[in-house]
This record gives sequence, C-alpha cells and structure tokens, in this order.
Amino acid sequence: MYENDDFGNKGAWNTIRKLGKTIKNTWKPDYIIVVSAHWQSGASNLVEVAIPKKDDAENDLIYDFYGFPNHMYKEQFHSKNSVYVAEHIRQHLEQNGFNSVLTQRGIDHGVWVPFKVAFSDYNTLSKTEDIPDSPGLDLPETAVIQVSLTANDKDFNSHFKLGEVLSHFRDNLLWDETQNRYLTGLIICSGMSVHNLRDLGRSFSQPGGIMPYVKPFNQLLTKTLTKSTDLLADLLEIQSSQKALLYNAHPTLEHFVPVVVASGIANKNKEPVKELYNAELASLGWGIYQFGPLPVLPKA
Repeated sequence: MYENDDFGNKGAWNTIRKLGKTIKNTWKPDYIIVVSAHWQSGASNLVEVAIPKKDDAENDLIYDFYGFPNHMYKEQFHSKNSVYVAEHIRQHLEQNGFNSVLTQRGIDHGVWVPFKVAFSDYNTLSKTEDIPDSPGLDLPETAVIQVSLTANDKDFNSHFKLGEVLSHFRDNLLWDETQNRYLTGLIICSGMSVHNLRDLGRSFSQPGGIMPYVKPFNQLLTKTLTKSTDLLADLLEIQSSQKALLYNAHPTLEHFVPVVVASGIANKNKEPVKELYNAELASLGWGIYQFGPLPVLPKA
C-alpha cells in the first residue's frame, strides 16, 4: 500500500496511519495477534499459529505477490515474535474446539504492508529503487503473532467462532512467566471489503473506472456490520441471498473471511462496529472498520 500511486489509496493510507498512531499512543499492546487473508491452513478445522525459526526471533517477511517491480521485493519491516504467547494461543484454540499447531513461518504482505504504514516511523513508502533505512515496529517490545484462517473460506461459522475464541486475548491479561508480568493483547484482521483481481483490467473500461458491483457491496457490508443485531446470521444471509454480489466482489472468499473473524470478536461482548473509511477503486474496495471501541486495559 503506497501513500499515493496507481494501486493504493491515499485515504486508506491516512486512516491506517492515524489508527496506528492511536494504538501506539493509547493502547501500547504487549502483543498483536493478526489474521491475514493470505494465510489459510491445510485443513477445515485447523488453525496455525506462526513462530520464527528461533525462539522470540524477528519475524521473517514473506513476499507473496508476483510480477511487481523489483524494489517491492526489497521492502523491509522488522518485528519480533513471542513463542510463549503463540503457544498460549495454540492451547486456547485447542481447548475451544479447533485443531491448532505452531508453524515456523514469516509474516505475509497482508500483515507487514499495513503494519508498515500503521506502526513504523517510515513516513513515505518509496516507489523508487532506493530503499531508505529499514523500518520496524515503533513498539519495539510488542510481539506480532500471525494466526491463520482455516482451509475452508466458505465456512463462515468456523471463522466467526475463531474470532470469538481469539477475543479472549484482547479481553484478558496474559501472565507471562518468562517476564514475571501481565501482557495486554490486541487483534487486527487484514483483508479487503472488495477484492477481485480478475476484473482489474476490465475495470478501466467501466464508467469512472470502477466495476459496478464494488460500491453496492461496500454499502451492503457497511450496513450489515454497523446495523446488525446478529452479525453471524446477517453474514450468512449475504452468503446465501446475495451470493452473486458476494462472488463478484470476492471470486474467492479468503479476503472476506477476516471480516467474519473480526465480527466474531465484536460479537463476544456485543460491541459496536464503526466504519472508519471506505472507497472504491477499479475492482477493489477499501473498507476499514473498527470493531468495538479501543479496549480499556483489562484487569488482572
């Protein structure tokens, strides 16, 4: 995501930047759990939790995109992991009905690209071959731990439950025996409100350069998230009665199910959902949502 180029969106960039600043200055979590569209496990009830090759080492970066300029594969973002926290996440998932394993894996671009905007002091993302000093998480003691989706992106029920289970780590302090202190957690889900790369080429021949399904789906999603009294039922209703619109917006659903996970997190405490930003570009939707208020520090 660049601040202002042909593929990014300046408004989304600014919104993520502002949200990251609020989290850094107000919440200051000890760890961030992140669910990205770009990691699905190998089975329908399996959720994997990423750990580095060495205990509490830096997260490697996965450049899981193809055919882009060479300089994009030189981008860097430095963050640490916590095997201790990752193992607690795995255990909690197992205790609540999921199969779960620790997997040696880096963080994919669904994590490090928005995190670079939100949480580093890197004010400009370069479009040139000259890559400036490598940025890192502005919260140097905060661990970043990626958790996978399941293999079945059509299974909204399981992904909604995944959010409900993960909400434990946002709502409760975690005692860290290795540091002899309590840790606070935050959860971020990374996808897109509309993601149809198949139609990128076609979009430029459309009025305004935007595919006709993008705005209607963005509006439907925002209405569902912000007005619903039963998020899971209404998300399942989109999947059934709005199937054509859903599959135009998301030919495959891996970029949509992170919002299903986030809805499960919000549902746990019946929290409000707020649209922070939205825009349409080509065959993409830039919906950014906040699920619940910025958490009050949980009590021991």
